[in-house]
Amino acid sequence: MKHTILFLTALLFAVSVFGQEKEKEKKPFPFNEFSLSVNRTNVSSSGSEDRFGGGAGMYHSFVLGKQFDLVLGIEYNYTSLFVDHVSQNMHYFGNNMTFHIHTFSVPLNFRFSIGKNVKYFLESGIFLGILVASQSGDSYVINPLPTPDNPWSTKPAKLDGDAGLHRGPSFGIGIKIPMKQIEWIVKADYKIDFKTIDAGHYYLRHHYYRLGVGIRKK
Repeated sequence: MKHTILFLTALLFAVSVFGQEKEKEKKPFPFNEFSLSVNRTNVSSSGSEDRFGGGAGMYHSFVLGKQFDLVLGIEYNYTSLFVDHVSQNMHYFGNNMTFHIHTFSVPLNFRFSIGKNVKYFLESGIFLGILVASQSGDSYVINPLPTPDNPWSTKPAKLDGDAGLHRGPSFGIGIKIPMKQIEWIVKADYKIDFKTIDAGHYYLRHHYYRLGVGIRKK
């Protein structure tokens, strides 16, 4: 975890320095692209249901050529998953559980654009960051060894969470619409997280969609 945080800090510092040298201007803020998104998980199975979330991002897009950009930034994304019933080892049970997943990551994407005025683009890359997951809902345990003096009974159970390295590839498609000083950017992308979340007593692979709307300063 410590090495991950140091890596992200150094990477963002490098973006700021490189961006200023590249454009030969002194800018008070290293980012020139901003977006808000609606997110939805894609991990549901029998007894579970994908839910909506949201996110925000700040990026610096470096022009590599007429059709190619390199996009580097920071993102926060929230997603969730509803599970109507979970159990483990025959004595832990949960009903109406919701898993809340927060990610803080650094995406690095290559963007290929076509078009003269309005531009369409494809985007692919990787992301690296930190994931924090928590639970809410009804969770309880059943006494596994009942006796005449201590029959089967239930009691509330503490809901666990999970945290760890968040990483994987992403793929996107979008459109850039120019205006006087900015470009509007609409993008749909899909992120595949290699981390398996141990959210207490339920394991899930964290994949999700994003539909984002943002602006880029020219």
